[in-house]
Amino acid sequence: METAINLFRAEESVIGTAKKYGLAYATLYRHVKSGVASPQLGRFRPVLTEDQETELVNYLKDMDTVFFSLTRDEFMSLAFDYAHYNKLQYPESWNKNKKAGED
Repeated sequence: METAINLFRAEESVIGTAKKYGLAYATLYRHVKSGVASPQLGRFRPVLTEDQETELVNYLKDMDTVFFSLTRDEFMSLAFDYAHYNKLQYPESWNKNKKAGED
């Protein structure tokens, strides 16, 4: 998206740039108008950083190699415990269910 915005600023048309990068015209126009390519994922906000996610994934893989696999629900509970222990901000539904959400 950043590349497309920069190309537009270099005197390329919005429609031409959108076609070149396979973007919707309206989406590119909105980002050009605001001046920022938002990296957000819609209404969802990540709870863990990429490093924290990698740490959990590596733990899951390590447990799998010693034949101690976790079910999906167990891993969601582990993710909740990890976020709670590290005092991260997470959705209120996690407290209610004592596990991370589906996503």
